[in-house]
Amino acid sequence: MLIEETKKTLSMRPITLLVCFVCLIGLSASVTYLIVHAKYQLQLDNKNQEVQTIQKNNKDLTDQNIELRNSLQKLEDENSKLDAKLSEIEALNVVQQTLEQKYNGFKEMLAPYLILEPTLVGSGETTMAIDGNLGIVLYEASETSNCHKDSVAVSYLTNGPDKKKLCLRAAKPESFKYQGKKYLFNLLKSKESEGAHRYLISILKER
Repeated sequence: MLIEETKKTLSMRPITLLVCFVCLIGLSASVTYLIVHAKYQLQLDNKNQEVQTIQKNNKDLTDQNIELRNSLQKLEDENSKLDAKLSEIEALNVVQQTLEQKYNGFKEMLAPYLILEPTLVGSGETTMAIDGNLGIVLYEASETSNCHKDSVAVSYLTNGPDKKKLCLRAAKPESFKYQGKKYLFNLLKSKESEGAHRYLISILKER
């Protein structure tokens, strides 16, 4: 009996060793797999993180690109408006130069007759003309002025104790005498600003 048990024990050892060897191989393979898988998973996580970072950066760049395009469009629109404004200013400058040329030509033509150049005066202000001897004061025409219905202003011409009243209508010269000579008083334009009246006047020597 002892011999048989001994033989049986001896015959079981190789099998046990084989099983242990197989288990050891399986364990080693499992450990290796876990190590490789963990390493691969770490690399995969790093790659995923890089991809997410790249995607986020790409989205930020896309948003920035949209903002830049919007800013560029806004600048182009403002530049177009500025160009239009510059063109308008240039056109106004041409008109102004044309008017100045016409005015200078008109002024040169009227120079022998022009006594008082077009002058802007305020209501109640005294303006001197004809060698500083004739005082001119304008007021707004009213119902009590005893003037024409279409009169815009009333002017008082004073020379010492002498005083003369003129009812002025726009673009309709009023004739008056001063020291034996005839003159034309012109109300070229009138306007009201902040409750104050201002008048553009001139005086010509009558032919």
